[in-house]
Amino acid sequence: MFKEYRLISEFTDCSMMLNNKIPYKFSDYVLKKYFIETGERQGWLNSENKIAVAAVSGGGDSVALMWLLSKFYGGHVKAVHINHGIRGDEADGDENFVKNLAASLNVELISKKINVPLEKLKGESIETAARRLRLETILELNQKFFHSQNIFLGHNKDDLAETVLFNILRGTGIRGSVGITEWSEIKGVKFYRPLLGLRREFLRDILRVRGIAWREDSTNSDTEYTRNFIRLKLLPEIEQNINSSAIEHLADFGEDMREVRERENLISLELLNKSAENQSPLTLNRKILRTFNDNEISLVIREVGRKLNLRTLSRGRCNELVNLIRKPEKFLFQWCGNMNVKSIKDKIIFEEHINEN
Repeated sequence: MFKEYRLISEFTDCSMMLNNKIPYKFSDYVLKKYFIETGERQGWLNSENKIAVAAVSGGGDSVALMWLLSKFYGGHVKAVHINHGIRGDEADGDENFVKNLAASLNVELISKKINVPLEKLKGESIETAARRLRLETILELNQKFFHSQNIFLGHNKDDLAETVLFNILRGTGIRGSVGITEWSEIKGVKFYRPLLGLRREFLRDILRVRGIAWREDSTNSDTEYTRNFIRLKLLPEIEQNINSSAIEHLADFGEDMREVRERENLISLELLNKSAENQSPLTLNRKILRTFNDNEISLVIREVGRKLNLRTLSRGRCNELVNLIRKPEKFLFQWCGNMNVKSIKDKIIFEEHINEN
């Protein structure tokens, strides 16, 4: 069952609320300073388009995000909520909760229900399908109703650390080591993550001291999901038995790798431009690719994946595709779902396979 949190008495340290005063570190003054500094660094504070669209699930992170935007943004704040059609009445409860919360903050909300189990692609996990469909739906709702260039997501420092560790363990290389970027651009829309510098519990404490409720997704406690296992089992063990500052160190490591990745991005684009012959379907010149070393071919492959918004290949799978490109034989490589990579003479073609069944 879901849990809904509102009571200040749930603080582990009740002394924080002595004299019914909000502790300084959670005060409007401190939060506004952080918010403005983050907006200036990321670039959204001075954006000409003054419509901020927050993706709000109803969880503590996204609720804190919507509250911070409504309090300090200074422009028009909108919100979108996606009901994934996975958790039945609980998900419907999340949707109603977010609608009521948005109304109380004078934030215009658009919600939509999708069916992730029905629409997931072959080979996709429920988690991956939910992320893909959520992104597609957020873009769709924004384009239809808000026309904003700025969409805000509620990822926090714990999410960043968890993603860095998860990506390192599954072998995604430098790009994966960055974890989560402060902002990214998809189809001309920028996605900002202003909460990446804040811990998960700090965000919930912001809500607790103000008596603001949030919802907890019951699936977040299911450790059969890899990310939940890392969050609930692996990282707590690391913090307890290896280093109590593991979250901070992983997040710092991700930041250190950002500059390396930015240099790699420039190289990747240059190599892709040299080898690309056609955009639809995206086609590469196999002869030119073979003049690159293995690492350079890998960079091209990963750049194509980003360009086509595909699931990131593990290092092993990426190396497998590099080897296929190197060999003279024809090949057919399934990237994910219905996306195939195939060779025809001296061309490498990335195209979607339509399942007729």
